[in-house]
Amino acid sequence: MSALILKGLSYTAGLIVIFMAISFIIYSFKTPSNNKNWSLGNSKTASIEINADKVIINNFRDADWQNIDLTSLTNGDGLFRDLEFQLSDIQSINAVVSHFAILSEIAHIFILFELKDKTIIGLSVEARKEQGEEYSLSGGLSAKFELIYLLSSYRDLVGLRLMRDEEVYSYPIKATPEEAQNLFKVVATRTNQVDKNPELYHLFIKNCTTEIVKLVNQITDQSFPRFTQSFFPGYAGKALFKMGLIDSELTSFDDVKKASLLRK
Repeated sequence: MSALILKGLSYTAGLIVIFMAISFIIYSFKTPSNNKNWSLGNSKTASIEINADKVIINNFRDADWQNIDLTSLTNGDGLFRDLEFQLSDIQSINAVVSHFAILSEIAHIFILFELKDKTIIGLSVEARKEQGEEYSLSGGLSAKFELIYLLSSYRDLVGLRLMRDEEVYSYPIKATPEEAQNLFKVVATRTNQVDKNPELYHLFIKNCTTEIVKLVNQITDQSFPRFTQSFFPGYAGKALFKMGLIDSELTSFDDVKKASLLRK
């Protein structure tokens, strides 16, 4: 029996390797584009200007998803605005883990910057969808989507996910205001790159978690578990806790997780 099980596992592993190889080949040969009939929420790409201490986010998404009438919009103009603030006003960072599937291992990761006046600026790296298009795992593996860096408000990013009854956890990260500001500058550079030169999304190698980890890696020597960022982003909160990066006096991750749950 054990030999049969091993043979079955070996066969399954072989199929996975072949499937992944095909996925990477498709990804390598497909050309990304910014010129498509995008869904309203993905209709504009953000760009960030930093001059000394002055910051301007162009195409900052600030949709009130619970109250907006999407049928009244012919384009995404009503969802976006420009936002101006001082870089030195950025004080802290939270890492957010939003569980949108039955499996707890599957989640969407994004980060929140908080300013002195409590304004929240979120960064969410997502698959950019066209009109009528829905996200799918198969699409994420077959280079169906472009990559988009969304700079958005709290009511937009968090509100949308709470409206969809996702389990959303916001973990405060140990970081000085200067470290948070440095991370935002890294975010600005990468956001502008994707705005000017479109890239393809990939479920495993260029997703919400891998992109954010690459940004954070530029300002820290901490190493986030590669397996978690690529395959099981739902474990990101626990990984951050084990790395000692969550700003909490609680000694149990279960307690930290309970304290970090966001409610409507």
